[in-house]
Amino acid sequence: MKDDWKVLVREAARELQKAGIDEPYAEAEQLWYQLSGTTMTEWLLGRGQITQSLLQKYHAAVNRRVKRVPFHYITGTREFMGLTFHVDPRVLIPRPETEHLVERVLRDASHESLTIVDVGTGSGAIAVSLAHFGSPLWQIIATDVSQEALHVAKENAKKILSHGEIRFVHSDLLSALKGPIDIVVANLPYVADTQAQHLMPELSYEPDLALYASDQGLSVIRRLIEQLPAKLASSGCVYLEIGQGQADAVEKLFQAQGLRVLPRTQDLAGIDRVVAAKKREPGFEA
Repeated sequence: MKDDWKVLVREAARELQKAGIDEPYAEAEQLWYQLSGTTMTEWLLGRGQITQSLLQKYHAAVNRRVKRVPFHYITGTREFMGLTFHVDPRVLIPRPETEHLVERVLRDASHESLTIVDVGTGSGAIAVSLAHFGSPLWQIIATDVSQEALHVAKENAKKILSHGEIRFVHSDLLSALKGPIDIVVANLPYVADTQAQHLMPELSYEPDLALYASDQGLSVIRRLIEQLPAKLASSGCVYLEIGQGQADAVEKLFQAQGLRVLPRTQDLAGIDRVVAAKKREPGFEA
């Protein structure tokens, strides 16, 4: 019957609600559309076809979501900056907050020749977005300590980019790179490892290496900042995504390395989400 799919979605939504999913009907519906490869309009017009294969895939997907497997790992995709990225458990799922980081760099960076390094690239969301929307004169390098993450990032770059190339480097932060670097951009792990047991269950499926850090979430950020004086070009800049309440501490780390703090960027909730700093030019005393 024409509306059988609606019954299936409602039944799935009830299961998701029992599992504690915040928006059960919306997720059940989106899973149906994505797995069927058919739009809502086509289903409403009676053009969709319910097959045994689709039913099996849908029930399997709903069961995984009931177990709190992240929605985007089930669908295998995540929208970021209007681009569609492949994601799986090898990489962190890009968050909307990270778009503020990309937008800040796009706004601040000149369109002349620059070397820009995305540290801890993961899915490649930041590097690929900068290559897609930025200047063709930019040389973009993406690093990650995880070879598996680099494989995903390379797949996304190949799929999304019609112009511009990204150089992918297996590296612990900036250690494998030589300077000078004009811009360093990074969304490094900043969740305190002591909080891991108190967070939503979906996070247990994402790579710990990309989420958690010791020292109140600042240990990896601290190591990167300590590398900056030797790697940044004269007047080079760094842009970092941070967690709530970390801005003051990170800016003190900038200052300890002789960097000049730049204005912060807030997210839509009014939380300081991006901090930035600039290498002082030779002879600059203030």
